[in-house]
Amino acid sequence: MAFQIKQWISGRHAAWERLIHQGIASLLRLGVQSESSDYRAWRYRFMLDRLHLCLWIACFCFITFVVQDIYSLFLYPASFNESVLRRFGDAAVADQLRSRAIATNIITGSLLSVCLGIYRTAVGRRYPLILFLCFSLFITLVPQIVGTFFNLPDTRVTLWILVFLAQATLIPVFWPLHLVSQIGAIGYYAVVNPILGLTEIQGQSIYTPGRFVYLFWACLICDLAVHLYERLKRSEFEAQRQLKVFLHSISHDLQTPVVGASMLLKSLLNSADEKITVHRSVLERLLEGSDRQSTLINSLLEAHSSELPLNSFHPEPVQLSTIVESVLANLEPLLEKNQVQLFNWVHADLPLVHVDGNQIWRVYCNLISNALKHNPNQICLTLEAELVEASAVQRTAKPGERGTTHYPFSPLSANRQRSRTQKVLRCSVQDNGVGLAPDQCRRLFALYARGARARYMPGLGLGLYLCRQIIEAHGGQIGVNSQLGQGSTFWFTLPLAPSQNGALL
Repeated sequence: MAFQIKQWISGRHAAWERLIHQGIASLLRLGVQSESSDYRAWRYRFMLDRLHLCLWIACFCFITFVVQDIYSLFLYPASFNESVLRRFGDAAVADQLRSRAIATNIITGSLLSVCLGIYRTAVGRRYPLILFLCFSLFITLVPQIVGTFFNLPDTRVTLWILVFLAQATLIPVFWPLHLVSQIGAIGYYAVVNPILGLTEIQGQSIYTPGRFVYLFWACLICDLAVHLYERLKRSEFEAQRQLKVFLHSISHDLQTPVVGASMLLKSLLNSADEKITVHRSVLERLLEGSDRQSTLINSLLEAHSSELPLNSFHPEPVQLSTIVESVLANLEPLLEKNQVQLFNWVHADLPLVHVDGNQIWRVYCNLISNALKHNPNQICLTLEAELVEASAVQRTAKPGERGTTHYPFSPLSANRQRSRTQKVLRCSVQDNGVGLAPDQCRRLFALYARGARARYMPGLGLGLYLCRQIIEAHGGQIGVNSQLGQGSTFWFTLPLAPSQNGALL
């Protein structure tokens, strides 16, 4: 029986925890654009640090208010009684105000101490958003609730405005939480008090239009300031992330021909002869790698000046088999080192495609390099290309293929492709390696980010993200069909050259 009760309590705790997480997540999605995990991690750390600072400042600020109350209410009671009598016409209200102040200070001080203590625990660091809401509402709601018991509603609007401004200044993130804390304080003042019949003190109304105007503009300015700060930080993180991806992609593309040339030179140096005779094809391959590096460096300079690294394409009619042969020649040392069994079915009789040859070279290089990197040696690698109808590229896998992930056309690219061609070339890079899990397939082409689950993803994901960007910029689609233990098939579509499409139509 005790075990069943313990199980029931554990289940209820888990259910409440899921409900809290879902509620906060739904709240924070209000008006929020797509965010990277890097930004979310920074915002979480920022929230923890600033919440700690805010709690300590609130404690010292509370002490100053307590000292002020002691000075005005108890050290000089006659002056306080006289001011209350002038305002409300009843000296008995002064004693009620003293009692309310004592109760408010005791409860508020206790709750602030509890918040500060919880912050130091694992629970407080796990739920900083909930702790922020509790801390904020304690300061603004406790005086009002205590005032309800003493039949003296709290009307210190200036205190609420000070709290809202302090929150926006010290913790300028999660603007929906700021809004909730403001609604909680103002809602009690504007809704609960009238329901309880606490709308005046000694015949004087606690509601004036000026108070609501001040509250409205103070809350609006605070929430707007937090929103603008968050948008600025999000843009900064996205810019840094794009720059990081771009630099990684350039270094990755420059490294491939360098590694190939290095392996060729090492094989020549390992020869026992003093004089080494270099075959003409080797020199041509080294020269081709040098030319490609020069092209990539020029692309880097052009992209840096225009800040559009993936839009500076120069498509032209290209024979796909020529690109594939160039990639395989460049990766030949790696293929031999990994003892790969290669089947190249990309023939020269295929129609011309309208692409930027250097960019498609990058796609093939990335896909083949990933197959070699994330699979054991002696895999079987098959390259294929077939002519298909553009409308036939469905969101379902081909016969025998499972675990499919597709990316739709980007709007601009889709319109461009529909206006140019009715047929596309479906290219694929297939291996019989370890395969991919369904959750990996769903996130495989996403931009790399340091998330909690990133360690379960194969590699950094930068190369595949760039492949997606390149293919979509050409008006195509890219996807993967995979299953654990049964290998992977990466596929993408390319538009045909206009003259080729006209002949096919």
